[in-house]
Amino acid sequence: MRHFPLFANLHGQSCLLVGGGAVAARKARELLKAGAVVTIVAPALGPALTAALDHERLHHDRRPFTADSIAGHLLVIAATSSRAVNCRVAAAAAGAKRLCNVVDDPELSSFIMPAVVDRSPLMIAISTGGAAPILARLLREHIEDWLPARIGRLARWAGQWRGAVKRRITGQTLRLRFWERMLDGPVAEAVLNGHVERANQALDRELNDTDAHVTHGEAWLVGAGPGDPGLLTRRGAELLRRADAVVHDRLASPAILALARRDAQLIPVGKSPLGPSANQQDINDLLVRLVRKGLRVCRLKGGDPLIFGRGGEEIGALARAGLPVEVVPGITATTGCAAAASIPLTYRGISGAVTLVTGHDAGDNSLDWAALATGRQTLAIYMGVSRLELICARLIRNGRPSDTPAAIIENGTIETQRIVRGTLATIADRARAVGIAAPAMLIAGDVVTLADTLPWSGEEERVSYTNAPLAHHKGE
Repeated sequence: MRHFPLFANLHGQSCLLVGGGAVAARKARELLKAGAVVTIVAPALGPALTAALDHERLHHDRRPFTADSIAGHLLVIAATSSRAVNCRVAAAAAGAKRLCNVVDDPELSSFIMPAVVDRSPLMIAISTGGAAPILARLLREHIEDWLPARIGRLARWAGQWRGAVKRRITGQTLRLRFWERMLDGPVAEAVLNGHVERANQALDRELNDTDAHVTHGEAWLVGAGPGDPGLLTRRGAELLRRADAVVHDRLASPAILALARRDAQLIPVGKSPLGPSANQQDINDLLVRLVRKGLRVCRLKGGDPLIFGRGGEEIGALARAGLPVEVVPGITATTGCAAAASIPLTYRGISGAVTLVTGHDAGDNSLDWAALATGRQTLAIYMGVSRLELICARLIRNGRPSDTPAAIIENGTIETQRIVRGTLATIADRARAVGIAAPAMLIAGDVVTLADTLPWSGEEERVSYTNAPLAHHKGE
């Protein structure tokens, strides 16, 4: 985040505007609308500013800009057609430790002015950090079309009740739940439709209903998908935004965690292969404890929570404690990685089945290697990086041809994705040579060869290694 978003109270504050043309006139209107006292430094003014000089909070200083012009002003805007002057303004503002915006020059600016949707007191600011202001404008237009025209009325109504609600409901979590009910349902609809008295009566009834102020916790087991935040389901994103606490594993990406409320507790309980890991019983106990406290808990798990995620054990712990739990499935690592690598898991005439296997158990005898090695089904093997050589050797020893095509996908679906392809006989050496690390998915079967003929995922945008001796795709 290059720019810190904030809303400044400029009511009665002195601001300096350098420039007298049409752009300066637009900035002056915005500052005056925010309640600022504006001093314009410019030898001459254009028609728009000349016409506005009768405004009581607008003053004109005809002297050329000097560093002394900065004194006494909270913030500064440079809107001249001379970059040399704009540079002097920016330098003087920096020396005086004043925030300065140079119009259309983000490199000189210490703050930028976003595109704004104004439904006062509700304000929505949109910024691209100066990179694409037209995009910000287009987004503003889309939001303008989507946002109810009277949403400002709802914000003002809520503000009128805020003090009474805070006095009546002392717990922060209880107040949060109360306002969620009021602002997302029939009470809010009544305000938006002009039935304010009806809304007041409904809120007052809720406020005096002591039973409505009891906090009930619940748990949501949410599949975060394979990594790309765009592959999180709509229901999963909805619950993540509503959660009081997010208990997440190691594979939950920062982009997905960023969807949580800023005041939500983020609790990491990651497990790393051959490294420090949270104890599963401790995780179960933590979920029960948080829900019993009345919190809404999002248990965020990579992929799908019920595929090699021990989600069943967590559901069991919550159910035995008599606590409500909802499961939201996610796109599995298998389907996500296969799609990102342009590998169809099944294909008519080549493979009519796919088997999901955990490589974590490759070192013992819990897997039926003979069954896995026979037939032409596609094998998708999770958590197998550290045992890759052993997995391939056991498949070959039990009858799978050594030249069976194989691919290993590291960090599937995200920007750091890498793909190594080879055969069961070569894939371990190839992966080791380029330092493939967990999390990674091994896919073995004849369908892997179809990636050369069905490149639907845009391989040029991802690092990828072909069957040739560690040669690189055009994306590397």
